Amino acid sequence: MRGGDAYVHWDGATLHVADDEHLDPDDTVAQLVLHEICHALVEGPVAMRLPDWGLDNASGRDVAHEAAAVRLQAHLTGAFGLRGTLFPTTEVRALFEALPADSFVPVPLDDGAESVPMARVAALRAASDPFHPVLREALAATAALAARPVHPISGLPLGPAGATCGGCTWRTPGGFCRQAPRRHRVAREDEPACARFEGALDCLTCGACCRSAYDSVTVGPRDPVLRRHPSLVTHRGNYLELRREGDRCAALTGPIGGPFTCTIYDDRPRCCRDFENGGRHCLEARRRVGLTF
Repeated sequence: MRGGDAYVHWDGATLHVADDEHLDPDDTVAQLVLHEICHALVEGPVAMRLPDWGLDNASGRDVAHEAAAVRLQAHLTGAFGLRGTLFPTTEVRALFEALPADSFVPVPLDDGAESVPMARVAALRAASDPFHPVLREALAATAALAARPVHPISGLPLGPAGATCGGCTWRTPGGFCRQAPRRHRVAREDEPACARFEGALDCLTCGACCRSAYDSVTVGPRDPVLRRHPSLVTHRGNYLELRREGDRCAALTGPIGGPFTCTIYDDRPRCCRDFENGGRHCLEARRRVGLTF
């Protein structure tokens, strides 16, 4: 609803946005709505019916929560080339603009110790139902309205200045773009990259394949982990798999935001050894945990 005496207010059921004359000159209703959705995703389902998502706007108690929402907003808008369109206009704009293409890394304005893990969990929520299809459709429609120049192969808005398809992990060794709706089209190495550009991936900061992206890691009868780390192996009749702890492999250590470490790396199962960094399954894993939207 528009109007009221608050700039933006979620009353637990309805989002209230001030009339245009009370907004900043460079603000948009779309940005305000998106930012509040980011707050909802950061705080999670338990906060959906709480006024202002349970956040305290009168003190510095929830500074990290605000930073997490800003990081998530940069992550979502970046995937559609909309960082320069749907940006926050309050004092957090400085953080928004300081974030690199990977909005989950520390920056001088925010070391990310608290905000990055929260933002990563929120990104996972954003990549899951019911949020993902709605956000994807809305952001794509906004990009179309903004008339951003698009990549000739992927059809997505153009990406970071200077980045090319040749350095993107979404380009196969044969030159095909995995993001393109028509997979038989080849992306030239010197073609300017699109908004989904991703350079070399670091497994230690990702860990998607060992986390919630996949539910099971098969252990073969000849895999050394079976005899060297028997406590990590679960027997399900004739099927052996690595034990899980919550939504991740029990051999994976590290906080939600990374860095991650595999405690059995030298003895990891064959399926882990065959898992290709930057390959099709790797990129799908990143999509499933929200690192790629």
